[in-house]
Amino acid sequence: MTAYISGALINAVNLAESRARYERFAGACRACGWDAYVPHQHADPERDAHLSNTDVARRDLDAVMQSDVLIAYVGEPSLGVGAEVAIALAARKPVLLVAEAHRKVSRFLLGLVELDGAPARVCRYASLDEACDWIGRELRTIRPI
Repeated sequence: MTAYISGALINAVNLAESRARYERFAGACRACGWDAYVPHQHADPERDAHLSNTDVARRDLDAVMQSDVLIAYVGEPSLGVGAEVAIALAARKPVLLVAEAHRKVSRFLLGLVELDGAPARVCRYASLDEACDWIGRELRTIRPI
């Protein structure tokens, strides 16, 4: 089973911190037996700047569609994250949204995952450890479609 880790890259306030956060989320997945696809490990905006927009879009779209769950960090605005969440929800994949409790999150995005029947859950966390623990607990309850 594979989790796709979605999060801001291009407009991340601090790209190094964002990468580390997404890798922590991936570690939480691996700790409970899941594989994790972490986009910056395949198409980093700095290391892989030579990749075309369509190369990145195809790679990430394929990975979203092949994943069993999407874990999206929504503590920073990102058009790409919003698109990945919408694509996963349209495919009826489970979606886990995570953001610090104090962050403002798009009401539209939260509304999408709150719609009747949406296979999604939200974690507003105080610490990264808390978020990782929550991810692990949630993944243990998810059965792939």
